[in-house]
Amino acid sequence: MESYKKSSRIIGLVVLLSSAPFACAFIECSAITQYFSACSIFITRGSPDPFPGSPCCDAMFGVLSIANSGDNRPYVCRCLMGLIDTFSPNATSIATLPGLCGISLGFIIVPKTDCSL
Repeated sequence: MESYKKSSRIIGLVVLLSSAPFACAFIECSAITQYFSACSIFITRGSPDPFPGSPCCDAMFGVLSIANSGDNRPYVCRCLMGLIDTFSPNATSIATLPGLCGISLGFIIVPKTDCSL
């Protein structure tokens, strides 16, 4: 009976660990949008003034962290393309944010970017 419990625990742990990458690889676009909300003043007023600032750049590092985890990069790219479509007059401001904060998301933020990376 004791070996059955131990085997069940091991099998349960293996199943849990094998599904972990799939759980980490899915992110809601609303989470990406929330990060960009820290940059709303910069997005609406544009560059060069005001500079994105520390809270905005911290948010961009959060987006970078999501993009670099699992298979999230194409999904993050698609979310950003949706933001550009929604805020098309401010697309340039959205596109320049990562660079102004000193990061690269691994894709260029321009309308019609191929996110299948």
